[in-house]
Amino acid sequence: MKLTQDNCYKLALEITGCNGMEWPFFSSKILEFNNLELLHALVTCATPSQHLALWHHEKRSQEFIFKVSMIESILSVCDGYLIKSPETEYLDASEKSVTSYYLGLIFTKLFSMKEFQTDYFLNTTLFEQVYGKESFICNGRKKPSFVGLTQADGKWSIWEPTGKRDHAPKALSDAFNQVLGIKSVNGQAPTFAMASMTYFDTKHNELQGILRNAPEGKKADVHFDKEQFLTLYYRHICELFDESLRRRPFDSVIDYIDGYLEIELELFGLNIDEHETDEYARKRRVKLGVPKKILEYFQYHTPAAKQEILLSDIVDAIPDNEPELQDSHFFMGRDKIYFRIV
Repeated sequence: MKLTQDNCYKLALEITGCNGMEWPFFSSKILEFNNLELLHALVTCATPSQHLALWHHEKRSQEFIFKVSMIESILSVCDGYLIKSPETEYLDASEKSVTSYYLGLIFTKLFSMKEFQTDYFLNTTLFEQVYGKESFICNGRKKPSFVGLTQADGKWSIWEPTGKRDHAPKALSDAFNQVLGIKSVNGQAPTFAMASMTYFDTKHNELQGILRNAPEGKKADVHFDKEQFLTLYYRHICELFDESLRRRPFDSVIDYIDGYLEIELELFGLNIDEHETDEYARKRRVKLGVPKKILEYFQYHTPAAKQEILLSDIVDAIPDNEPELQDSHFFMGRDKIYFRIV
């Protein structure tokens, strides 16, 4: 598969206990999504490589290329369904575990966006890395791995993703126990407390997903700062934009479109399309669009100024209308980050 090609994919998804906070509830469906929705989830999901590159902003492009390369290498497509690539059989056990872990994180972000209208999805360990241990408090239980936010109503959700090579009931049960008992997030009951697992079925090697929502808890209260949450979410995306800008002349790679700044991300090392004859067309690339005001918040405001200017106010003030783009394959998430292929 190639994430820079206009394709639609399918995945079998099983959902239990997810009708609000009612219990039990069961649904089985085929989730459909396109390559840019998957690319958006891949970039905006905080994966382990982001932790390694946290203080090395010049690594953002390599991190992006690595994740694209990994997804394209371990997944193939059959009749629209994502399946396990035959080449993965040559990986040793530890390598298979790492790739499965990445799939669990990336596709849980996709599930949260497609099925539950979750706009933001953030790894909670980033709080401690950047702001210290006291920046994320979970009283009474081990802290959840991911927190989601729906910006329109300000509702929080809890997520615990896991990825396995095969169906693993114990792994899903462990993830479920991780979110079980969460009483509140920043003073309000979470919309969802979701355990998620991706795996390959043994019959057709198709990638599948399971979501289990825990009933309302009575034990743990989770507290953190919303401004820090949004800053951590947008920070690495803006760093990817800035690093790509520094690589090449400003006027050759950046465009201003209806309040958004857009930059071309080239897949160096993966950038040859053998079916094209034109040299420029053979390069594999994707365009990333970020609201200009969000980029300016990270580029020009001093730490002192950021104390007075709320990132949440900037995000709320960005119009919901999408930029007018023609002759391109385009997707913009509700976080106002978009990707397109021309």
